[in-house]
Amino acid sequence: MANQEPIFGHGKICYVEIPALDIAQAITFYQKVFGWEIRSDEQGNANFDDGTGGVSGMWFKVDEPVTTSGMRVSIMVDDAQKTLDVIVVVGGTVVEPFDADSGVPIARFADPSGNVWTIYQHGG
Repeated sequence: MANQEPIFGHGKICYVEIPALDIAQAITFYQKVFGWEIRSDEQGNANFDDGTGGVSGMWFKVDEPVTTSGMRVSIMVDDAQKTLDVIVVVGGTVVEPFDADSGVPIARFADPSGNVWTIYQHGG
């Protein structure tokens, strides 16, 4: 999907900060899995724009995995199983597999730093 101008409005999620054990590894992971655009800011931080350009964020360095439960954020994908396959190849793990027969088009994965995300299969 081509990048679009972001949608602005009250209540829109616009920025996400992601903990990372290794920021370079995180950049590679999210670029390969989701095609996120990477850029640097004036302070030298690694920033990203999601696949639509509608949500931005950055990674911040942590010294140990963040394993406590917290918010669940979903990332929309075209094909959940193909995305999970790529996730595993580039260093992530499947937490809850996609079950095409369940009628629920979601799966959960952990990135290389242990952050758990949900993927939602668009059109699933």
